[in-house]
Amino acid sequence: MRQWWQQGSPWVWFSASALLVCLGLFMALLGLIAVKGMHHFWPAPLVQFQLTEQSRPQLGRLVRSVSDRAERKDRAYRLVDRGDLIVDASSQLPGRYLLLEAHQLLSDRPKQAVWVQLQDGRTFYGKQVGQETAPSDAGLWLDLGMAAPVLISAVEIRAYWLPNQLSFRQKGAVFWQEWRYFLTASPSQNQSAGGIFPAIFGTLVMVLLMAVLVTPFGILAAIYLHEYAPKNWLTQLIRTSVYNLAGIPSVVMGVFGLAFFVYVLGGSLDRLFYADQLPAPTFGTPGLFWAALTLALLTLPVVIVATEEGLSRLPQAQRLASFALGATQAETIWKVVAPQAAPAMLTGLILAIARAAGEVAPLMLVGVVKSAPQLPVDTQFPFIHLERKFMHLGYHLYDVGFQSPDAEVAMSLVYAIGLVLLTLILLLNLSAFFLRQRLRRKYRLID
Repeated sequence: MRQWWQQGSPWVWFSASALLVCLGLFMALLGLIAVKGMHHFWPAPLVQFQLTEQSRPQLGRLVRSVSDRAERKDRAYRLVDRGDLIVDASSQLPGRYLLLEAHQLLSDRPKQAVWVQLQDGRTFYGKQVGQETAPSDAGLWLDLGMAAPVLISAVEIRAYWLPNQLSFRQKGAVFWQEWRYFLTASPSQNQSAGGIFPAIFGTLVMVLLMAVLVTPFGILAAIYLHEYAPKNWLTQLIRTSVYNLAGIPSVVMGVFGLAFFVYVLGGSLDRLFYADQLPAPTFGTPGLFWAALTLALLTLPVVIVATEEGLSRLPQAQRLASFALGATQAETIWKVVAPQAAPAMLTGLILAIARAAGEVAPLMLVGVVKSAPQLPVDTQFPFIHLERKFMHLGYHLYDVGFQSPDAEVAMSLVYAIGLVLLTLILLLNLSAFFLRQRLRRKYRLID
């Protein structure tokens, strides 16, 4: 046993156990996000409830179960989503979400219960009036539990189904239909309905533009520090400054981007090239280019450090052999050193993408908005509009989760948006990972 401790075997097992615990917690978190996010699109059955014994039955969707232990421990409660309500002149109906006791829920689940969503994102739950299986040309008559049925115009209806009549296969079809709509539509209803396509597009364009900006500067800086710079106190000071730059809070970098990039550089560009449009700013206002440039500066130390690590692991004999064959230092770096250090460069790019895609604080200052009327890339010349503001998945998640008036809608949407954001980051990282593996096989070098 003493020899076993002296060999360090316990620490290996401790490290492996800690790694397994971390992986387990991480997988549990991903599973929770996936289940909660996908549950938002699953067509749950509609139930009936009564607020009082004298009131008419109304339809709603069960959201979750809660217990009120402060009053009575044996009392069960259910949170019911009523959809967007139409208020008539005779009664002021309660809000969208209701907390009901168990006896207020009726066991009957009517087959004619209809789930309807309009083009503007509003949702209604009601009983279908008549025997039609689909909305007619005039529209759809719904009984919402009020004095008289309500006519919903056919041109206003985006989606329509009877959830209490759907089979499991039909529910799966509806599930994927709603996912496609969520990924391809624009937000509506104060970000609580609709889709997130502008946020996905803005995140992807911003990350790709950031990668284009940070990669050459980071690689060139690392090559200079490792291959050209003399080993003196000034080089060490520069390298220490790069390490310290990685520890600057992201919100501070956002303030710097707003002050220097937007107001100084952007204001100068407006005075030089867009003087006829002043005082309305063109580049002197937060936009896509300044956001990408700010995140490029934020992730620059990651690329520099990863590239330097890869350069330092290359055998010095390869450089000397290249010099002996008559190659200059620039030729040696370009044809011998850089290709073999490419996997390390891509490692730095992967880390930079992962950090940049999830940042929110600096983007709030340098270009991201709650709702962007136009995409930063379109078919109009010059096609890529660097001065436009854009939407971002991270900021959209923050806005839905903390600024939405409906907490229950926000809870499920936050999980769905988080799932999309994690998937996007994973796809970007996997693309760089497979490219790195291809380069490793080509040069048979492990960075």
